[in-house]
Amino acid sequence: MIENTKLYIVLILFYIIAGVVGLTVFEINWVHVSFAWLFYAIGNGTIGHRYFAHKSFDVAAPVHWLLGVWCTLCAYSPLHYWQVQHLHHHRNTDTEKDLHSPRNGLLRAFIFWPLSTKRIEEVFRERNSLVVLARAFKDPSVKFLSSYFFIINVAALLIIAYFDYTVIFSVLGIAYIIEQARLGVVNTITHIPNLPANYSNHETAGEDRSQNNWLLGFITLGFAWHNNHHANPKKLILTEKWWEIDIEGYVGWLLSLTSKVK
Repeated sequence: MIENTKLYIVLILFYIIAGVVGLTVFEINWVHVSFAWLFYAIGNGTIGHRYFAHKSFDVAAPVHWLLGVWCTLCAYSPLHYWQVQHLHHHRNTDTEKDLHSPRNGLLRAFIFWPLSTKRIEEVFRERNSLVVLARAFKDPSVKFLSSYFFIINVAALLIIAYFDYTVIFSVLGIAYIIEQARLGVVNTITHIPNLPANYSNHETAGEDRSQNNWLLGFITLGFAWHNNHHANPKKLILTEKWWEIDIEGYVGWLLSLTSKVK
């Protein structure tokens, strides 16, 4: 990995601590928090996941860089990490190799797996991961933004603090915790069969236990139509039943329209 894993963890912990401080000390404007969470959710779900990891849609070249910056500022992971780790998850879904399968620990799948630095580094040394990494770094935006992931995020925080440091605690930190919870429930709930509200549209191969969840599907902006996603990982819009609304996918479709602009 280009980015120091420990610095990546420091950033995650900073945002989580900032959110806890914000919830306990500051007056919260939940409208502002909601917009910040949408920034994180689209940045992770549509951009990091569907665009950079799965390449489910194309955009114009300038937009490609903007999306890279957007995803980077979500402070969830560097762009190359999204590609290497997430595709590793799809190759090893719900096996002992899967970093965030609930079969290997519920709390680990929900929140603690990014702290498993030794295991993450093992993933990056696997042959398939090295192939994905080499392919990822052929993209100048991925290489640059991944290389300076920590510096870019610290610079952004310093700029925000210069104008109003309270925003970091009362808005961004809280929105970050909500987004971590959104990703955590998808990693856990949608990989445990027979839970209330879970269902499958597709049979999956191997040990893959991915499920859709009709309640979380709406709350997570479409991310929890997870069985649909695992059945066809490159599919942009995951709607299969008419009521499976997929906000993440619809945003991706809108962004894809820029690829047609000359």
